[in-house]
Amino acid sequence: MRNLISSTAGMVLSIPKANADTENIYIKRAAKKYEKNKLQKAILDLDKAIKINKNNDISHALRGIINRELKNFEGAILDFTIAIRINPNVADYYFSRGEAKLYSIDQINIIAINDQSRVVKTRKSAVSDFNKAISITPNRVEYYAQRGIANFLLENYKLALNDMNKGIELDDSNYAMYRFRGIIKNIYGDTQGACKDLNIAADAGDQVAIEMSKENCTSKKSTSKIKGEENVTLSMSFWMKGVRNSKSGNYEEAINNLNRAIELDPQNKYAYNSRAVVKSELGDNQGAIEDYTKGLEIDPSDPLMYRNRGARKAESNNHKGAISDFDKTIQITPDDYLAYNLRGSSKRELGDYSGSIADLTKSIELKEDSFLVYFERAFAKIAIQDFRGGVSDLTKAIEINPNFPEAYSMRGFIKKESLNDSEGACTDFKKSASLGNEYQINWLLEEEGAWCRNMPD
Repeated sequence: MRNLISSTAGMVLSIPKANADTENIYIKRAAKKYEKNKLQKAILDLDKAIKINKNNDISHALRGIINRELKNFEGAILDFTIAIRINPNVADYYFSRGEAKLYSIDQINIIAINDQSRVVKTRKSAVSDFNKAISITPNRVEYYAQRGIANFLLENYKLALNDMNKGIELDDSNYAMYRFRGIIKNIYGDTQGACKDLNIAADAGDQVAIEMSKENCTSKKSTSKIKGEENVTLSMSFWMKGVRNSKSGNYEEAINNLNRAIELDPQNKYAYNSRAVVKSELGDNQGAIEDYTKGLEIDPSDPLMYRNRGARKAESNNHKGAISDFDKTIQITPDDYLAYNLRGSSKRELGDYSGSIADLTKSIELKEDSFLVYFERAFAKIAIQDFRGGVSDLTKAIEINPNFPEAYSMRGFIKKESLNDSEGACTDFKKSASLGNEYQINWLLEEEGAWCRNMPD
């Protein structure tokens, strides 16, 4: 990927003169900052370049690469998509977008937790991108390697094997592909072929292959390491079944499958994560917290599990513990708007209204269209008697989501009780009722709401 940055930076020189010299400067500067690992500052330069010329595929591609390294996979996918729309003939754009799609599942795991069907669709979409990259530039080893991994994850083992074969044909010194091909052959029961590939990788210095070959390929007794790989694959299969069970509401079967996944591979953090989700759905917050804790023992750098554990702690009224987990999430992923939102909510519950407002403001800066965060911040502002600020936030929430009855109801309450605007309050109450707010409907029908009911529209 660094090679792509370097070659892309060189392409800046070919940008038409009409695109202002400042655009070239920002792109070149971003490339240099990327090389020095100053990723956030590089993004700022690219934002400026794109503001000058939104139709430059190079700017979008560079920003996509950096967003991917920052684990902002949605942003990366969007940038590569725009780059492809502008210039559909660059193989690396498709390849990079395919990688971002794979990583969006396997590193963050958000999609995998929430919707298993999207996991399959996303991986198939990644394969489609790799196919397009290969059709444009058919002799790049990494294209076949990544497509092989995607096919392997889709359990298309024959296609995965073909990709590894092609990759090795193009570069017979790529020992990682020999190791991977050995694992695939073992799944097919070709132990002899598997050992041959593992030995080649081991001879090249691949430490994993050395260990696998040592334990499985130096005698007729062949089990542990390769068997371990089989258990990992089987564990992932049970995990996926558990996620599907969970999505269909079959929680008992989901727990059984996730238990089996953990038995087969006690290091399967995804299974702990998903089992925690199911336990939470069943109302077992403590069990969910314990599973997230086990998952974090396996991978203490997983921001999603800290955030999920924090949410469960907050639901259990352990807001101090929740804030500690949200702190960790934000330390690992400083751009997680939801972590700021959740931390702000917990701070509000503890009476830290200024801290709550600061966190919710940061969440809004990261995701301006989140109407629920404006709604949440309004509560914190009301708590410190900033009623006009509360109305302003509720108005913003309504602008984003005009069909949000609770926001109209709350805004009406503030207008009437704190700002002496009965007419404006009544308009909000009636709007809330028209959107189906049962409380507001009943209130208008009762004696208490007669003044508003009889007020002309």
